[in-house]
Amino acid sequence: MTTKSDTGPPKRGRDVTRTARQEAHLERLEVAQGKRLVVDLDAGARQALENLLQAGYGTSQAAVVRRALVEAVQHAAPDKD
Repeated sequence: MTTKSDTGPPKRGRDVTRTARQEAHLERLEVAQGKRLVVDLDAGARQALENLLQAGYGTSQAAVVRRALVEAVQHAAPDKD
């Protein structure tokens, strides 16, 4: 039995390639030894992210988070004399 949604072209504006694109993206991320990270931010962290973005710390929220993580590690690393 077919339903109305099983027949005809996909609805306008509906992304039917998302799964394939997402899989390709995750494969590229794995090859690059990256990791997908979903983070919930409290109000303070969200405001900090927005402030850094507006100040030009990064061109996107992801870029701001990446740069902040790298810089935090550099500052937290013990001095090697």
